[in-house]
Amino acid sequence: MFYRPSRISPDEKKGILSRFWARDPSLWSSDPAEQEGIRNRLGWISNMAAMREAIPEIEDFSREVVDFGFRRVILLGMGGSSLCALVLEKTFPRKDAFPRLIVLDTTDPDQIETVQKDGDLDTTLFIFASKSGTTIEPNAQFRHFWSMIEGKVPQPGRHFVAITDPGTPLEALAQERGFRKVFLNQPDIGGRYSALSFFGLVPAAILGIEPGRILDRAEEMQKRCSGDVPWERNPGCILAEFLAENALQNHDKLSILADPALSSFGLWLEQLLAESSGKETRGIVPIVGETTGIPGFYGGERMFVYLKLKETPEEDSLQGFVDELKKAEFPVYVIELEDLADLGGQFFLWEMATALACHFLAVNAFDEPDVRHAKAKTSEVLEQYAREGKMPVEFWVDPQSHINFRTSAMVASSMKSLSRAIRDVVHILPSWGYFAFLPYLPEEPGVVEVIGEMRHLLRQEKGCATTLGFGPRYLHSTGQLHKGGPLSSAFLIFTRKRARDYPPIPGMGISFWHLQFAQAAGDFEALSQVQKKVIHVHFGEDYHLGLQSFAKVFARAIRS
Repeated sequence: MFYRPSRISPDEKKGILSRFWARDPSLWSSDPAEQEGIRNRLGWISNMAAMREAIPEIEDFSREVVDFGFRRVILLGMGGSSLCALVLEKTFPRKDAFPRLIVLDTTDPDQIETVQKDGDLDTTLFIFASKSGTTIEPNAQFRHFWSMIEGKVPQPGRHFVAITDPGTPLEALAQERGFRKVFLNQPDIGGRYSALSFFGLVPAAILGIEPGRILDRAEEMQKRCSGDVPWERNPGCILAEFLAENALQNHDKLSILADPALSSFGLWLEQLLAESSGKETRGIVPIVGETTGIPGFYGGERMFVYLKLKETPEEDSLQGFVDELKKAEFPVYVIELEDLADLGGQFFLWEMATALACHFLAVNAFDEPDVRHAKAKTSEVLEQYAREGKMPVEFWVDPQSHINFRTSAMVASSMKSLSRAIRDVVHILPSWGYFAFLPYLPEEPGVVEVIGEMRHLLRQEKGCATTLGFGPRYLHSTGQLHKGGPLSSAFLIFTRKRARDYPPIPGMGISFWHLQFAQAAGDFEALSQVQKKVIHVHFGEDYHLGLQSFAKVFARAIRS
C-alpha cells in the first residue's frame, strides 16, 4: 500500500531511514523472492570505499591510454552502462592530453558509420560496457568494430577494454580475445545505480576528470544523507519526500530544468526515475529537454526540479523562470551545485531519493519487469525476418500526405487517415497525460529541432507533457515507464526506409538497419500488447523531408 510521507510520524520516517541504511529489502517488497533480488542490487549504497581503493588502478589505466597515443575512445554500451559516461562527456571539457570520448549508444547505421569514419582506427580504443555481457546493442557494435580492426593492427584485442560483472560472457570474451583491460564491477549494483562504479569512473578518468574528485563529493553527500542525520535535515529524505508527496497527489510529471552546463544530467536522471518508479500503472514521469514557456500553459500535474550551477551567468540562468513557476504555485525544488564536480554528490543524492520515493509509491525500485517484453518482441520480428526474408510489418498510406503509418488497436483509425489517427490520440489524451516521441532516426540537431517544435505545439494547444527518447536508447531508459507506468500516455514511433544496402553485422546475418527497425517494430508490439495508443510512422529515404511533412500534418491535426 502506498502512502504519503507527510501523513506518517517522525518516528516512522526515522525507521524508514534506518531500514534503508541497513539495506532492508522489505522497504520495496514483501515477497521473499523479490526481496532476494533486491538484496542483490543494493551494493551502490556502500560501494564507494571499494571504488576509492580502485582509484590507482583507474588512473594507471587512463595514463596508459594517453601514453599509448589513443586519440579517441568509443564506449559501446546502453542504458546504465553508458548514460553516466554520456553525461560526463557532455558536461566536462576534455583536457588537451586526453583522447576524445564518444558514447555510441545506438544501432542507427548512419551514426555508427559516421563514428567509424571520424578518426583513425589505429588510434581508437573501444570500451565494451555491459553489466550482463549479453545486451544485443553493444554486442552487435563489438562484432562490427572488431571486424573493422581485425587484420589492420597486429593485436586487435589491445584496442578493446571491458567493463562488466564477474562471470559474464563478456569477461570470457575479453580473455579469449586478449583485451587490454577488464574492469570487473561489483555484481550487486544494478545498471541504473552504477554511476559511482567502474561504469562511471573509468570514462571519467578517460576524460581527464580525477575520479577522486567525483568520489569526494559523493562521499560528502553520503555523509549528509546518513542515518545519523534527521529526516528533516537529510537531503536524500527531503528530496524523496518532495518526489513522492507530489507524485501521490497527481503531480507525477517531473520537469527537469537545468542551467546550460548541467543540461545533459537529465539523460541519466531520466533512466533512474523512469525505470525505477514506472510500474504497476504508477511512476514519476521525467520530462527532459522541454522548452520553457508561460506557466499557464503547463498542466496541473507538473512538479519541477531546478539544477542550478553557482557560477552560471545571469543571462543563462533559469532563476527568473523558476520564480514565475513558484508564483504560479507549482511545486519547485531547487538544487544548487558549487561546481561541476558536485555531480558526484548528485549521483548519490538522486539514487537514494529515487529509491526512497519508490518505497512510498509501493513499487520495487530495482526491477524492470516490462523491459523484457520489447526484447522478446524484437526477437520475434528478427526470427520472422530470418524465415521469410522481409520484415513482418505492413503500413497504410495516408491518402493526403502519402506518409506510411500504422496504429495500435487502441487508436480508432478505421478510415486509415493519419490526421484522424493523430486527432484520435491527442484529443482523448487528458492534459495530465504525457505524449512520447520515439524516433528511430539519427540523433541530429535537425531531427531534435523539428520534434521540439511539435512538443512545444502540443503543450501550448493541449497542455500535456511530452517526452523525447531516441531508439533504442529509450528502451533501456524510459521503456519500462512507457509500458508499466501511468495509463494516460500515448506514443509516436518514427522509422525510415533503408537509404541503401547496409553491410551485415558479422555473425548476425542482419544489418544495423534491420536491427534498429526490428527494435522499433518490437516496441510497437510491446506497447500495443499493454493496450497503449501508438502510431508508427515510416518515412522514405529522405527522413528529414518526411519528418518536416509529418510535422505539418501533426500541426493541422492538433489545431483542428
